[in-house]
Amino acid sequence: MKTDQSVHSQGKSSFPWIILLIILMAPLITVIDVFIMNVSLPTIQSFFNASDAGIQGIIASYLVGYAVFLITGSRAGDYFGRKKVFIIGLTAFTIASALCGFAGTIPQLIVFRFLQGIAAGFAVPQTVTLIQLNFTSDEHRSKALGFYGITLGIASILGQFLGGYFVTTHFMLIEGWRLIFLINVPLGGLAVLMATYYIPESSQRTKARFDMGGVILLTAALSALIYPIIQGRELGWPLWTILMLLFSFVLLWAFIRYENKRISMNRDVLMPMQLFRIRTFNLGLGMVFFYFAAYSTFLLTCALFLQRGHHMSPFTSGCYFVIVGVSFMLSSHWSIKNATRYGNKVLYGAGIALLLSFVAQFIWFNTALSPMVIIAAFIMYGSGAGVLVPSFLKIALKDVPADQAGLASGIYSTIQQFSSALGVSTLGGIFFYTAERHGDFDLAYKSSLAGTILYVMILILLCYVLQSKRTERVKLRIKLGV
Repeated sequence: MKTDQSVHSQGKSSFPWIILLIILMAPLITVIDVFIMNVSLPTIQSFFNASDAGIQGIIASYLVGYAVFLITGSRAGDYFGRKKVFIIGLTAFTIASALCGFAGTIPQLIVFRFLQGIAAGFAVPQTVTLIQLNFTSDEHRSKALGFYGITLGIASILGQFLGGYFVTTHFMLIEGWRLIFLINVPLGGLAVLMATYYIPESSQRTKARFDMGGVILLTAALSALIYPIIQGRELGWPLWTILMLLFSFVLLWAFIRYENKRISMNRDVLMPMQLFRIRTFNLGLGMVFFYFAAYSTFLLTCALFLQRGHHMSPFTSGCYFVIVGVSFMLSSHWSIKNATRYGNKVLYGAGIALLLSFVAQFIWFNTALSPMVIIAAFIMYGSGAGVLVPSFLKIALKDVPADQAGLASGIYSTIQQFSSALGVSTLGGIFFYTAERHGDFDLAYKSSLAGTILYVMILILLCYVLQSKRTERVKLRIKLGV
């Protein structure tokens, strides 16, 4: 069995890029499962005759399970071994995918999606730590993290396309929408087998105690925060949803107090609070929060706008989103090669490209919808996103100590998934409310776009802050003659 010692030397690793391919399978299939639902939702809703709250629950239950257990999953890798937790999480995800594929009711599908999310929450946080261990030179690690960011973007677009393809396909009398889950079974199984053989195990913290109290408090707090947001709009915001939201903040306060107390007693904690004193880490978290809240809402509401509002087939809708994917890949490739040359200011320009895309959609996505307008708006979006997404994680981890990188990536991923769930629940809720009240999908999409545009403007502001701070440091070094 290989250990950390064997993988810390880049030159001694026999299959570093094969290892990267295996590692990236976890974020690939888990993120595909976030977005593969968007194009498929109208078909699934029709099949089960489900309510809007039901189909929101299918998306949000996965995101909640994912977000709630990411930090716990990250810490579990430290204590029990990253390879072991990676394989267990990926195996559980594969089994849960099979259960989703054979679900007989919407409640069953929501529960199985939640189990999928929990499994993903344990598998995915190991990926960044395994990259840190297996790619130790700055050049290779930067490239590997860049591919990690590209994988997230490609997976989201690939999910849209596959969702559109599968819902129009039948195989052996199986409804096409079931294939969007069953495809994970062979992919997950292959990834587990390859991981067992190729990925070396890491060291374990066998002498320290796992912070179960922190796990319980954080799980309860995040669950109490997101569940009423998902259900509140559909139920008319009854008193229990308001009380649960307020209680979630009490639980978060109790979690922070509990963790600080453990720190003062020199005990291991689930989440070291000193990470939040790192400026670049906080900026990276802010960027990923507003980006993915806008992004997840865009993919959901735009798919429903095209299919329900303009009677576009799921496959045609999915093909349009491939345009986003192609432009994303091209700009990501450019970004990896040129990001160092242009610095953080390139992120500022990429954010403006996103803003222009959404403004163009707000103006021109109406009754007389033109294919050329869709293509132009999607190219602008993909080009900006391709520069931004691969950079977020590198910004967040830039000043984080190496021994905290795994936990920091778990927090990063938690914010990413939580913001996605929050975006779907709030801005998606605005879309559904407007569509139900006015029966106008054009108006509904523009209503949600207004909030999306606000999120992107905040993202641009954060990019500006990051660039201005970097400029100040450069000027100081010049002044000091460094």
